[in-house]
Amino acid sequence: MESLRWIHLSDIHFRGNEEYETKRMRDTLIETLKKKSVERSMDMIFITGDLAFQGAGYDKELVDFINKIILELNVPIDNVFIVPGNHDLKRTQSRKFIVQGVRDNKGNFEEDTIQNLQKGFAHYYSFYEKVKKEENTNIYSIENRENVNILLMNTALTAGADDDDSNLVLDKKQFYTTIKELKDKEDCLNIVLGHHPITSFSRDCQETLINLFEDYNVDLYLCGHMHKGGYTYDLRGMRNIPTYQCGGGIVDDYATTTFVTGEVDIVSKVGTMTYYKWLQSEECWTKGGADGRRAVSGEIDIVLDRFNGNKEEVFVETEVNEDEFRRFVMNFHEQLNKSNLDSTNIDPKDVFDKFRNMKCNKSVEKQYHSFSRYFQVIDDIIGSSLLSQIEKESIPNIVISEYNKLVGTMSNGNEIIEGIVQSIFSEYSGSFQYSNTTLKTYFKILVFWSIYECDIFNDEL
Repeated sequence: MESLRWIHLSDIHFRGNEEYETKRMRDTLIETLKKKSVERSMDMIFITGDLAFQGAGYDKELVDFINKIILELNVPIDNVFIVPGNHDLKRTQSRKFIVQGVRDNKGNFEEDTIQNLQKGFAHYYSFYEKVKKEENTNIYSIENRENVNILLMNTALTAGADDDDSNLVLDKKQFYTTIKELKDKEDCLNIVLGHHPITSFSRDCQETLINLFEDYNVDLYLCGHMHKGGYTYDLRGMRNIPTYQCGGGIVDDYATTTFVTGEVDIVSKVGTMTYYKWLQSEECWTKGGADGRRAVSGEIDIVLDRFNGNKEEVFVETEVNEDEFRRFVMNFHEQLNKSNLDSTNIDPKDVFDKFRNMKCNKSVEKQYHSFSRYFQVIDDIIGSSLLSQIEKESIPNIVISEYNKLVGTMSNGNEIIEGIVQSIFSEYSGSFQYSNTTLKTYFKILVFWSIYECDIFNDEL
C-alpha cells in the first residue's frame, strides 16, 4: 500500500423516524460519497460512535444505511472500522452506580465490573455483528493491515453518568496490553479511533493516554462526540499527536453536519484531511465545517511528527538598539493605557503552569537566550513608579490572552509563539512607525519576557 485514503463519519444518531432535513442530508451523503469513490477509490471507512440515539434505532434501516455507504464506497468489510459512543449504550441506574464506583476507585477494574459495563452495549454489539459479520466485544483491539494499524477504543466504557465530561476512565491494564502491540510498528502509520476527545477523560487518564500514544508509535487520533468538526494539537508530550474530530451526522440546531476524508502517503508520510459540511438551506455538501484557522479552506495538512526527524530552523542572531527598544516599550504602555485596560489579577504560578508544557525546539531556545539580554530594559520600566499595577500586568495579560486563543490550533510551541506575535502585531502595528521586521522583533521580546521562567524547551522537538 503506497497511500491510504479513508472516509470518517461520526455521531449519526439514527432514530428511525427522521425529519425531512436529516433524510435529505443522508441520501445526498450517499450520493456524494459515491462520487468521491469514483473520483478516487477509498481504502477504509472509520465510524467513531453514536450510531444510534440514546441506545435506540438499532434496526434494519440503520444497518441498511451503513451497508449502503460501504457498497457505494466499495470498501472491503474488513476495512470498515467502527467504535461505540455514549449514545450506543443503554443507561440504567445500576450502571450509574457502577460507573461512579470505578471512578472513585481510580480506574481499577475487576472482571465482573467490565462485564456489567459491557451489558449496556448489547444492542450495539448485535448491530456490529450484523454489519461486520463477526463479533467484537473487546474494549480495545488492534487491526493490522499492510503498513497501517488501527487501534479501536471503546471510550464510552465508563460513560452513562450525568457528569461524563472530563471524568471518563481508562482500563489502563487492558489498554497497555493492547497498545504494546504497536511497539515494533515504527515504520507503519498507526491510527487510533475513539468516540470521545482525550479531554473527556479524567486528568490522570489523559496523561496516561498521551504517554502511551507517544511511547507506542501512535500518529493520529480520530474521534467525534462534539458534533463539531475540528482539530487539536496536544503539546503535553515530547511530540505532537494530533486529534482530528468529525462533526455530527444529523441535522439539528446544534451540530455542524460533516464528514471527513483523509489521505496519507505511506512512503513520504505526508497527508491531508478534508472536511465537508452540509448546507441546510442549499441542501448540498461543500468543503468546510472544521473550526480553526488552519482549516478555513476545508483542508488541513496532516501532521506526523514521528516521521519529521529533528528538523531545526537556522538561527540568526538579531541585534536590537536598547535605547530605541526602551522608547518602544514606554510607547507601547501608553497605547495600552489608551485602550482602557480592565483590572487583571495574574498569578505568576498560573503563568508558569500555562506555558511550561509549550515545547519549542533549539532554534527558539537560542533566540530566547539572545533576546533575554533585553529583559532588563522591560524590568526597569515595569519597576517604575510611573506605571499603575494594571499597566504593569498589561503585557503578560495580552500574551496569555493570545495563548488561550491559539493553544488548540497550533501543532507546537514554535508555532504558538509566532502566532502570538502575529496577533499582537496585527492589533497594534498601526500605532507605530517602525518597520514590520523591527516591530515583530520587539513584540517577540515581550512574549519571551512574559514567559521567561517557564520550561518550554525540548531537545527532541
